[in-house]
Amino acid sequence: VIDSLRSDKCIGNNSGSITPNIDFLIKNGTSFPNTISSAAATAVALSSIFTGLFPFKIGMGTNYYHKLSPDIETYIKILKNNGYKTYATAPSVAKDFGLTCDFENNDSTYHNYLSLFDGLGEQIIKKLSNTSLHTPWFFYIHIFDLHSPITVPKSFSDKKFGSSKYEKQISAIDFWIGKIIKKINLKNTLIVLTADHGEYIPIIKYKNDVINLETSDNEAKLWKMGNRIPSNFKPLKKKIGGLLRNTRTKIKKQKINELDLSPYQRRVLMESRMEEGHRMFDDLVKVPLIFSGLNIPLNKKISQQVRHIDIFPTIENLILLPKKQNVDGCDILPLMQDKFLEEIPAYIENPPSVKKNSKKIIGIRTSNYKMIKQVDSDEILELYNIIDDPLEEKNIVEECSEIVLSLNKKLSEIKDFVVSSNDTNYRDKKIENVLKRLGYV
Repeated sequence: VIDSLRSDKCIGNNSGSITPNIDFLIKNGTSFPNTISSAAATAVALSSIFTGLFPFKIGMGTNYYHKLSPDIETYIKILKNNGYKTYATAPSVAKDFGLTCDFENNDSTYHNYLSLFDGLGEQIIKKLSNTSLHTPWFFYIHIFDLHSPITVPKSFSDKKFGSSKYEKQISAIDFWIGKIIKKINLKNTLIVLTADHGEYIPIIKYKNDVINLETSDNEAKLWKMGNRIPSNFKPLKKKIGGLLRNTRTKIKKQKINELDLSPYQRRVLMESRMEEGHRMFDDLVKVPLIFSGLNIPLNKKISQQVRHIDIFPTIENLILLPKKQNVDGCDILPLMQDKFLEEIPAYIENPPSVKKNSKKIIGIRTSNYKMIKQVDSDEILELYNIIDDPLEEKNIVEECSEIVLSLNKKLSEIKDFVVSSNDTNYRDKKIENVLKRLGYV
């Protein structure tokens, strides 16, 4: 799992990065460029992946962040019950959300700010080389280097590695993916590469100029250092950080308001995945999915829309696990075998709130349309024609009543309950504080 990796920056000709090792996995496997995450939030997305269930069925679809219940059956538990050794290397935020409790190694998590180039990469390689990694095994690797704010290693700072910090960092991550691949026998090992969610890249071409609002390297380093300061200095750090953030936001708004920008341009420059709002545009929910190794069909690219929750039901079939009952995901192996499989609409929802009582927004996405509504209201907020309007700039909800009715019916069949906006029983202050340190506001 590469945190924050967008599909269009991984699969296809417009990535802008140098990725020979990801390209190797694509050529030696099957890729799904139109994979939809359940939510643009790590904990919610991964919980859905690990269970094959919609977030609201596992208690992760509420208005506030909280841990995944240890009583919920995950595919990790099923793997363990069927003789698999289960290992993980994930950022500590995954532990905070209860996502690593089913893994066997004591060092299943690392500090949220540790980079592949700070020793984490070598730790992963060492685990893969460890003779205690007996067959059969499952290894969940969660790479956090692409999570904002990005600090690009000096060895990948040249413009040949990408035109943005985001693209350069993907090139850097690919270097370590190559080292990982060398430690794996692809004939008897299945590699699945995906992301929890995407991300906005705040760079646009404007007339004859380029506007780049990515966080500078110095800002990113100061931010990460600031999150390691002693607890008695945190109130001062919080105050200074708030002042700096507000000043930057004010300057940015003033600069942007002077420009004649399209809705998409304004969105990527002004909005953040970590701020409140529905955050369900494709930049944030369309992620890559690559299956490679273990007799997976070679160099096959499938354009049909699939979902996060389909990953483990497919793994289940590929490695002949007993079927997990009552899952929302489906096995997409038939698509790899050139068989017909009806496309299933993807359920999406906005992430929980860190501190405010924001309205819960849900949606449904097909390969043609995306519809957004408030969970406790009959009002349909937005409808986009993804084919004609891939940047989701024109809300056509008033123009397409029949499509709205059809999609709303499908959404109602998926989700037939209401989450109260005032439900505070699920709040976990420790988790909220962790997310605030990561930049969520």
